[in-house]
Formats: sequence, structure tokens, C-alpha cells
Amino acid sequence: MQFASDTALADLEEAYRALLEAWGTWMVGHHRGTSPVAEARHADALVASRTAVAERLSMVPLDGLTAEDAAAVRTMRACLPELDALAEPLDGRAFSGANSGAADDGNAMAESPETVGLRRSTSTAWGAAMANLTIGDERLDRLTVTARLARDDDEARRREMFLSMEPAWRVVNDEDEPSSPYRRLLADSAVRWARDGSPIDANAAALGMDPASVEPTMRRILGAFRQVATATDLVEPWNYRYVLGGLARRIDPLVPLERLRQINDEHLRTIGADPVTLRIHYDIEPRPDRPVIGTAFTVSEDIATRGADGTWVGSTPWVFATYLEGGFGNLEELLHESGHALHYAAIRTRPAHFAWPPEQTAFVEAIADVVAWTVHEPAFLRQHLGVEVTTRESVIARFGGVILDAAWTLFEIELHRNPDRSPNEAWSEIAERDLGIRGRPEWSWWASRGQLIDSPGYLANYALGAVMVAAVRDRIRSLRGDWATGDPGWYAYVSEALLQYGGARAPVDLLKSVLGGPLTADALIANIEAGGQGA
Repeated sequence: MQFASDTALADLEEAYRALLEAWGTWMVGHHRGTSPVAEARHADALVASRTAVAERLSMVPLDGLTAEDAAAVRTMRACLPELDALAEPLDGRAFSGANSGAADDGNAMAESPETVGLRRSTSTAWGAAMANLTIGDERLDRLTVTARLARDDDEARRREMFLSMEPAWRVVNDEDEPSSPYRRLLADSAVRWARDGSPIDANAAALGMDPASVEPTMRRILGAFRQVATATDLVEPWNYRYVLGGLARRIDPLVPLERLRQINDEHLRTIGADPVTLRIHYDIEPRPDRPVIGTAFTVSEDIATRGADGTWVGSTPWVFATYLEGGFGNLEELLHESGHALHYAAIRTRPAHFAWPPEQTAFVEAIADVVAWTVHEPAFLRQHLGVEVTTRESVIARFGGVILDAAWTLFEIELHRNPDRSPNEAWSEIAERDLGIRGRPEWSWWASRGQLIDSPGYLANYALGAVMVAAVRDRIRSLRGDWATGDPGWYAYVSEALLQYGGARAPVDLLKSVLGGPLTADALIANIEAGGQGA
């Protein structure tokens, strides 16, 4: 079949633009709690736009395209599985091309409809359980319990709060038997990783790291932190966050719920990123009719567009979370999500590259933490909260979460290499060897992050991203000075250097241009070790 490839590609990219906007509209409406009539209308539009992309994608072979256009088609095709997985109306649907025997239509979700359904139902049930934890007469959510574990002085109460999450763990792994939901999902993803390659390896390579270096790098990070932060004796899992939570206990009373947005917005304005000007919206407060938000996330309702005169109109990002109280941890998470929103708002590229292919996920998560890590800086805390913080306090607070992500990275690598192994036993081994936590294999307490259910390998992106964050922050500081208390040109600089490209440029190339050399973990290790060099 002969056709004008330029026209076919233009039609495809326009259909993909419509899909991204239909997807954003459905995601925002669904998570804000739109009416059933509106939700059904949005779902119909989403399915129709996804079908149109499949039909047009089948008509655009890569042969005969320029290198730039071929890259655009590959990016669109690579992004479709994640778009399909995250929007419920697309669950279990196969989008065939207009012609029998057509080329790959982009419905590359390798999982069977049964596995997709199990992953969705397990994730939903886990989120509902984590949003309704029972501690005495209280009903709390996972984020609130996690924050309280870092600050409650009573060990018996900490143990009770920790075990309040057991029903959610059981939703995921039941009695740790081979037929548990998680182990069935693991069996499927292990086959895909063996066949198609690990998403952890792909994200490491995209950052310019040797995939073979991931495990030793994670162990190096864990070893450095344990030297700085934890005692020789093993601590109980319900005490770990308390051991690391000294700074949070000092600061949490200074960050009541009503100050989360205030501090977030004030800081963004000081770095030239006013959320009002950038059209960033926040839906972060609980309300009776609101759908459960188990894990904070950020989406864009639409995409950036360029007018005939060359002027860009930016996208409309939305930050979703449910904060029942304030606190240092929630402030950090909010700034992290704001970092994602700043990334969306900065994109200036063709529709094909507005979303990122899977191998750029670690880069995207790291960009958000380039913003979020500032919350731990002594100068930031002095300015916004009027407190003095030592380097050791700052390091322990900043890297406590990174360390857990590094441990989960080792956990997922090990289980995908040996999928018949008990997850509880694997986690217990890592906890005791690398974290300094008593393993407690009688509980599936590793199942406290939703990404382990719905996105195998995803948590590694935070750990890999931390390597990038430390290096990029050190480099920006050397070029522009510290921005913890403000730098009006910071966002413009970072947007031009790193953010504006969407999926159009490989992270390894962007990082080389900013860092002036290859990415290594040296800056991250140096940051951690600084915490052990005195107060």
C-alpha cells in the first residue's frame, strides 16, 4: 500500500495528541470525583481516541521516515502501554489496526487481560485498605501512619500502628503462599523481564549507568548510609522510622496541614516557578465524596501547544494526594509532586514527545526530586520554619526514603531473578543485611508501597534517580550557587537545560551536557558521608 507518509504521520500525531488530552481529562475527572454522566462521557472519548491512534499507527511504517520522525513514532508506541495501564476504561482492551495484518498497533501490553485485571484489583484493594487503617478508635491512612511512626515516642503505639497495615499486606501477599496475588503477578513479570529485559536495567542505561552496576551501587549506598545513620544492633521495623525521624519530630509541629501549600508555593515562587502563573492545580485535601487517592501522583490535563506565531501555551498540571495532616514528610512529598508539575509545565515539544517512554522514568522521577530535596536544606528550614538543622540531621532525613527505595530495588531484582523464592524471606534478608532492621518474615511488611503491585521495577527509579539528583544538584550549585532560599532564574535555567524536551532527548545526552561527563554515584555517596563528619 502506498500513501503519503507525511500526511499519515501528521494524522497519527494529531490522534495521539487527542489521546493524551482525553487521557488527562479522564484522569483528572475520575480522581476529582466527577459525575457518573461526565465520567462515562470522558471514558467514551478516551476509548475512541485510543482506537484512532491504533488505526493510524498501523498505517505508519518506520521505513521511509526521517530519523526524527521515526523516533517520534517509537516514542508514541512505547508510551501507549503505560497510558493503557493507568486508565481503567482501557483495561483489557485490544486495539487492532484498521487492516488485518497491520503493523504493531501500539497495544504492547505484554500481560494477559487476566493479569491486568488481577493487578488492578489488587492495587485497588491495597489502596482502599491503606486508606482505612484502624488504630484504636481512629481511622487513618498510610501516609499519616508512616509520618506518626517517625514521631510517636511510645514503642507500643508504634508497633500497633505498624501492624495496622497488616490487612493491606495480606491483600497483596496473603500467607506468602505461591498462589498469593503478588506471587502470581511476580511469576508473570519475571517471565516478561527475562524475555524483554528488566525496566530497572533500561532506566539505568538511559541515565548512562551500566545496568550491571545497579546492584553493587545500591549496596554501596546502603552501606554508606548505615555507617552514618543506624546503630550496630538490629532495630524492629516499627522503630526504624523513629530512629531516623529525629528531625521530623522537631519540625512536624511547625508544619501544620494549612502550611503545606503555603510553604510549597512560597518556595516555588522564589525559584521563578509560581504555580498560579504555571497553571498548576492541587487537589490534596480529603472530602467525603472524593475517590481514594492511595499514592500521590501528578498528571497533565492537556498538553503544551504552539500557535502559528510560535508562541507556546503550556499544559495544565494537576497534583493529587490526600493529606490528613501536615508534617515534614508530607511537605517533602508535596514538593516532589510539584517537581513533576514543573516538568509538565516546562515541556515545549511536539505532541509525540509530550509523554516519556518507560526507560526515561528514572529521569522523570529524579527531576521531581531535584526540587523536593531542597526541603532538607538547613537554609530552607531556617527561612521557612525558623529552625537550625545540623548536616547529620539533614542527611538522615533526606536519605532515609532513598535507602528504602534502594532496598526495594534489591528486593525486586532478587525476586525477578528467583521468582519461586518467598518474598518475605527475601525481604527479611535484605532488611537485616542492608538496612539494619529485624527481618520479621512472618509479615509481608515489604508490601507498603503501591508501585510494587502495579508497576514492577518502578521503585528502582527513585533509587537510580537519587544518583542523578545528587549529581545534578551539585552541578547546578557549582554553576549558579545555592537556591534553597531562592533564585528567580533557577526554573528558567533548569527548564532550558533539562525539562523542555519531554521524551524528545535521551536523558544520557541531557545529563552529559549538564554534568560535563558521565553520571556516577560519587556525589550521592559524598552527600551521605558528609553526615558522618560531625554536626
